[in-house]
Amino acid sequence: MEGIAKKLPKKYSFLQLQINKDFILDSVPNEFLKSGWKRTILNQNLYPSYRNNKINYQLKGIRVYDPSEDKLKEIELDLYEGILIGYKAQEGQFDLDRIDLDHLKECEFSPSQEDLKYQKLFEGKKSDYLDPLGDGYEIQLSGNNYYVIKDLEDGNYISIDDKGKVYGMFHDPYLIEMINEDVKEFIDQVNTGMFSIDKYYKSKLDRS
Repeated sequence: MEGIAKKLPKKYSFLQLQINKDFILDSVPNEFLKSGWKRTILNQNLYPSYRNNKINYQLKGIRVYDPSEDKLKEIELDLYEGILIGYKAQEGQFDLDRIDLDHLKECEFSPSQEDLKYQKLFEGKKSDYLDPLGDGYEIQLSGNNYYVIKDLEDGNYISIDDKGKVYGMFHDPYLIEMINEDVKEFIDQVNTGMFSIDKYYKSKLDRS
């Protein structure tokens, strides 16, 4: 990713600063998304140093030449709060001296059919403690679909199913547990302080 970041226009120079071994510790397959997607493992102590709430989009149209197949292959970057949280890349042997940015574009995380489907479950409720409701994304796990309402970073999420049940999802050690049977009630509890996301998250980290 470092080689690609250096080739991007100056507008995206913030990526060069954060793509370093101290902040991005590793990248691993994202077990909650479709094949080809990887998530970054970040140093949470440095996260505030790179955070920018105004940058939330996918960067598409990055095409890198693969000499083994004699063709360009596309790479997509997921940017959330100004942070590279994941990327999608086809397998290949990339020549970083041959990067085509003619089709580079920013794609906002606009409402999809999945967003609209889950928005009905919120009934207009909002929370400053959750990701923008109705502007999240769907993940698949064990044949079931879940919609993320809070990205806890490092592959951990708070999500809901299509019935409005709320789940905590953790990858290491692996755990999916139901937190509340009604997302509307859960939102109220988060807003009033009856449920603390920080305390819940820390309690799960302490068990690892």
